[in-house]
Amino acid sequence: MNEPKISIIIPVYNAEQYLHRCFDSILENKYRNLEIIPVNDGSKDNSQDIIDEYKEKYPDMFFPIIQENQGIGMARNNALEKATGEYIMFIDNDDYIDKDYIAKHVEQLKNNSCDMVLSGYKRVNDNKEILFKVSLDERYPWTRYVSIAPWARLYKTKFLKDNDIKFLKTPIGEDVYFNLQANTLANDVKIIDYMGYNWYFNGKSVTNTINNKIKKIDIIELLNTHYNVLKEKDCINKENYDLIQIYFVLLSIQFLQWLSKDLSYKEISEKYDMIFDWIEKHFKNYKRAKYWKLSKGDRLKIRLIFLVFMTCHRLHLGKLAVYMYKYI
Repeated sequence: MNEPKISIIIPVYNAEQYLHRCFDSILENKYRNLEIIPVNDGSKDNSQDIIDEYKEKYPDMFFPIIQENQGIGMARNNALEKATGEYIMFIDNDDYIDKDYIAKHVEQLKNNSCDMVLSGYKRVNDNKEILFKVSLDERYPWTRYVSIAPWARLYKTKFLKDNDIKFLKTPIGEDVYFNLQANTLANDVKIIDYMGYNWYFNGKSVTNTINNKIKKIDIIELLNTHYNVLKEKDCINKENYDLIQIYFVLLSIQFLQWLSKDLSYKEISEKYDMIFDWIEKHFKNYKRAKYWKLSKGDRLKIRLIFLVFMTCHRLHLGKLAVYMYKYI
């Protein structure tokens, strides 16, 4: 098989501390039919100097884009429009990949032309210590939803463009919008038992970033946007309904967990009612969903969150559970 051209899209914003590690990990893969597209999204540090350094050294592989700050979703969309590879990969600017990452995904294309190849990942800290691993099990339908991030995946470019799958401009949830469509529209998906993506964890940065972003979001508008695009593309059908329903409940739980850090019990109660009124309207039988069974293939921690929260919700203790989460 001839090596297909892979476009690797990397949104960059004030990432001078991590870019060498990210870029070097790609080059260490030995796979050379690459179009590496770093998108400098209005960085104020020396990120562009580092990008220029690699462009000068590898002019046939690095094809940078410079834009005013528009957010990670628009950075990815702009790169998607310019990408010429047969397949697309995404890497975040502070993450890195193992030396066999690209080959492991590409080798799945030998026997068929997949719409997507999905793999697991590792959560790592500054010392490259593994905090936890997430592997994917192709036996379970929920596996497509274990990670909704765009990385640890290989996408067929034609599949994305034919289905007009793009990222939202919002500061949070832009990848959910993208992959809910990809998950439900893809006909040919290969899931591999491999963990070669290293998702970098910076505890302080993650907490502050999420807390700041969630305050700026109209959650109901965001839920409507996610739901409506699936409905418009006829993705909410009998085959996908249970999985989509579970994902929206999980997404709502995550929103409430993030919100709980800065809200009083009264404010949490108001948000809780608002969000679950929306769930009730769009998924009338959500309380009967077999969360423990249908979420097989996910981490035990996530499955337990499903189980505990929905138990509390049925007992009318959900608001208290969310409020207590802020102290965990």
